[in-house]
Amino acid sequence: MKKIYIVVLLLCGLFVCGCGQSGLKGLVSCSGVVLKDGKPVEGVTVTFIPTSTASESRGASAETDPNGRFQVTTLQWRGILPGQYQVTLSKRVTEINPGQESVPDNYKAVTYIEQMGKYADPKESGLTADVPNSGNKNLKFEIK
Repeated sequence: MKKIYIVVLLLCGLFVCGCGQSGLKGLVSCSGVVLKDGKPVEGVTVTFIPTSTASESRGASAETDPNGRFQVTTLQWRGILPGQYQVTLSKRVTEINPGQESVPDNYKAVTYIEQMGKYADPKESGLTADVPNSGNKNLKFEIK
């Protein structure tokens, strides 16, 4: 029994050591708010497109909460690499298609991207973000 206990402890120790997330090196905290006509907008996907063509550049994204606030992530890790970014905004909208009564419930919802006008195009949005090495927690994107 004592040997089994020791083996289990060793395996647990190896599991804990081997499952840590190293994440991406150099990520810094980045957050902000999206407002439309001065009011917070929920459910907006904020996409950060690096302006640098360097191989270490990575895009990042976030989604706004009910208060219009967002916290940027790169892949599955919280944060963003420092640099200059073009920013786009889009919003997922789910609607129920009432004309499909004979279709199972899980097929009645239709999801599409509401492009939010010019803000969905990185060349036309006019939205940019500067993320210094210290991060940026005060981004504000005001749309009309």
